[in-house]
Amino acid sequence: MTGPLLSIISAVYNKADVLPETLRLARAQRGIAGDDIEFVFVDDNSADGSLALLEEEAGRDSRVRVFASQENNGPAIAFNRAALQARGRYLLAIDADDMLPSNAARLLIDSAQRFDVGLVFGRSRRGEDCRDIPADAALSVESDPLAFVAERKIVRMGFLAERQLWLKAGGADETVFIQDQSLPLRLAAAADRLVFIDALIYHLRPATESNLSRNVLQQHHDRFFALLPFLDRPGASPAARKAVMRQMVSSLWKVDRDCGVRLPFLSASGRCYLLNRLLGLEPSGRFLSDAAARLKTLPGIRRPGGM
Repeated sequence: MTGPLLSIISAVYNKADVLPETLRLARAQRGIAGDDIEFVFVDDNSADGSLALLEEEAGRDSRVRVFASQENNGPAIAFNRAALQARGRYLLAIDADDMLPSNAARLLIDSAQRFDVGLVFGRSRRGEDCRDIPADAALSVESDPLAFVAERKIVRMGFLAERQLWLKAGGADETVFIQDQSLPLRLAAAADRLVFIDALIYHLRPATESNLSRNVLQQHHDRFFALLPFLDRPGASPAARKAVMRQMVSSLWKVDRDCGVRLPFLSASGRCYLLNRLLGLEPSGRFLSDAAARLKTLPGIRRPGGM
């Protein structure tokens, strides 16, 4: 028996207040037959009733499939589990508190099939004005996916990937707690081409105190370690390497800034950042190795996978 065309997948942790709206918008996707779509949620050991809410929805709608973790492992691991449980040809990954326009899934799938690609991105922004995507939205086909994702700093969900591409890429990096950076990078590195839709296709709700984005040091830490494997990746273009290095150097300077270092532009990381931006100079391997060791000493950082 073949699976559905599309699996909308999500990792959930303490999102009971917004899950009904997220699921309503996911169900409201137009242009896809009811039995051609499923909704796969992995609850990451929520403590606010999210799991009970999802299980109740699954009892009413067989397309809603729910899997529960016995401990809080983080969204990278949870998203990968959702992808492995999904049965669709295409996976549309969304955060449990974000929103899709009602024509998003159809447009993403049509774009993938029109250009025979396994990966489609679009623009996003924070806000609740989740209106339809214009029918005449401009599309571009990118032949260096890794460079494109690194240069555009695509750090979020709300994209379409063929399930086979996800499996080929290995999903999100499970040694890094947050999936936002590693997943787009790893999918792009495994893809031959991607399509970019130059329109808003994904809407992030206003950040609250429970959002992982509030922990800026976790963000900087995870960004650095998600990027590190791509610095000398075989076959990566010079443009991809340059973009990866720029983001890594930026992450190190931001750690100093957000740790309260006085005059962060004059710190070692700050000088490295300026030299990279102004002259294109790269830090030494020793500098990056020492920086990685320092990042591992930051307090309050979640590090799954024994890192």
